[in-house]
Amino acid sequence: MGQMESKGGYLAEDVLIEILSRMSVKSLLQFRCVCKFWKNLIDSPAFISIHLQHNNNKDNAHLVVHYYDDNRDLWDIVLFPDKMLTVPTYHNMDLSFSAYNLVGGPINGIFCLCDKRERIGLWNPATRAFRALPLCRTKLFPRDWIPCHCGFGFGLDPTSDDYKVVWIRRFDDGEPAKWGPWMDPIHVAVYTLSTDSWKDFKGDAPDTYCLNSLIESCYDSYLNGVYYWWSTHGKLVLFDMGKEEFREIEGPPLIHQDSAYEILALYSGSIALIYSHSQVPLDSWESAEQSSVALWVLMEEEGMGYWIKQLNIGPLHGMMKPVGVWKNDEIFVETTPGHLLLYNPKTQRVLKDLQILGHRTHSCCLHVLIYTESLLSVHGE
Repeated sequence: MGQMESKGGYLAEDVLIEILSRMSVKSLLQFRCVCKFWKNLIDSPAFISIHLQHNNNKDNAHLVVHYYDDNRDLWDIVLFPDKMLTVPTYHNMDLSFSAYNLVGGPINGIFCLCDKRERIGLWNPATRAFRALPLCRTKLFPRDWIPCHCGFGFGLDPTSDDYKVVWIRRFDDGEPAKWGPWMDPIHVAVYTLSTDSWKDFKGDAPDTYCLNSLIESCYDSYLNGVYYWWSTHGKLVLFDMGKEEFREIEGPPLIHQDSAYEILALYSGSIALIYSHSQVPLDSWESAEQSSVALWVLMEEEGMGYWIKQLNIGPLHGMMKPVGVWKNDEIFVETTPGHLLLYNPKTQRVLKDLQILGHRTHSCCLHVLIYTESLLSVHGE
């Protein structure tokens, strides 16, 4: 039966789909119990796709903040379920986040998590589904060599509509490297969800020094089938999920020599480099005096990339670093202990102080993620 009974008779199936596709994931999971037809409808790939299309926009986005809590010596997460960022909800969303120090994505509502023990998993917080990925092993190095994380990226291969994870690790034999740890051998592996397996990357990759100097892009740095990292030696490193190829792009030409923190984020539908700069080293809360933020947008034409400086923010007293971009291209900045500010770069005004971080003795590992709910399966079905 493809109709729903009402006072006036029955509701046409296309009308029912239109109504249900605008509901929250929590409501839809409850509606699956109404009848077998509703369960089959909500579980169908066609409905999941329609629901994703309705929901996957900025108006339906939620804010997720993943950060290290100094006092409890663990990682924590806070979700702002409302659009006005007024009701923070502290919880682990059915996972022990104390172990997961890296969070990638989300891509269509799915996050990629990585912990210090090299366990990686996919997680959909809306459906509360988690999938542990198989361990990434390699025969290229002896078993007693110690792997050290350099960077990982999570994205969608647009040619196959398949999720992929690219993982970059340095291997250490325990002996002091002749030219320093940045010259230890690098291993790159690619995981594909449809096959649930890892494979060694055998193509051309940036040099060892470049891959060792990646700044972890656990923000919003995936766009149109490509994952982006920023490297401390002034280059952008790209990985094409479809072609499984690396590329490099030179960074902005006039980046300040005194820049202290750099992140990549999506800004107006493009990849942007956002960085803080000050006249003094930003190595503690006390030294964050009148620092500023600059934003450069990457423009790409025919495989060539160039940068356009979009804006300057500040100087803003006590600002340590930029941490992400919110709706309408507003910027999140982390400031002196316990404060996460939302800043409007056009009006040069602070819109909101979220005050969610508690006491923090120093700037340490905070990720701001924009999240929209989906019914997509972490099992690739």
